[in-house]
Amino acid sequence: MNEKIIYINSLTIAFLSLIATLSGLFWKGLYANDTLSYLSQMMGQDLITLLVAIPLLLTSLYLISKNSLRGRLIWMGTIFYFLYTYLSLTFLASFNALFLVYVALMSLSLFTFLGELLNIDISHIKENFTPGSIYKITSLFFLVAALFLAMMWLKMIIDSMISGGPPAALEGYTTLVIQAMDLGILVPLAILSAYLLHKKSNWGYLLSSIFLIKASLLGTAILSMILLMGLNGVELDPGQVILFVLLTLAGIFISLSFYSKIKGEYHKVE
Repeated sequence: MNEKIIYINSLTIAFLSLIATLSGLFWKGLYANDTLSYLSQMMGQDLITLLVAIPLLLTSLYLISKNSLRGRLIWMGTIFYFLYTYLSLTFLASFNALFLVYVALMSLSLFTFLGELLNIDISHIKENFTPGSIYKITSLFFLVAALFLAMMWLKMIIDSMISGGPPAALEGYTTLVIQAMDLGILVPLAILSAYLLHKKSNWGYLLSSIFLIKASLLGTAILSMILLMGLNGVELDPGQVILFVLLTLAGIFISLSFYSKIKGEYHKVE
């Protein structure tokens, strides 16, 4: 994708998300129509987006200017994080004054990500990864994460169907947005990435690079959500908390190891 478009779209995403996160953290009453649990989660995600995701997006832009393949892959993973974040806020948060900002961020992230995914030259990606056992560990991590998410959400949904009552996570909302996104997007993507990476496919290296950054950012955001939920007196499942902490720490460690194996420059399509 044209680098001018990358810079313009990315800086616009950074600016709009700066407005959204600062508003979420300091605008009293913005989330007034949301439950205490979801308010805590959205503020927790705002905090990590502000302190980690936006700086990482800007850092990856600098690396792209140096023609770094590592920087470009970090950028794609970060854009995917913004897509997931504002897709969830668009459809989950109760209507508020920032609705159009959420929609703009969702749309801009979606088409920026798809534009790069459809145009990136993947023919040389595999040769820029040095050999090592980290790829098998990464594939295993993806499968464990997919199994954990699938079992956790499916158990909750099936238990609800059997009992005839609404799932506890519904909390008065109309549907399970996060669960639908995880089961419909993240779980299949994790399994696909694991399979393609195991087969040493160029697409496996690309998708795995993207998924690791997104998973590390989202995992860190979930830990921030858990902290704020606890501080606000929201009841938490200790088992789920422990598993999320372990998965997040493992994801960050694996991401650092995985990206340390990337060398070389990005080969632009002529």
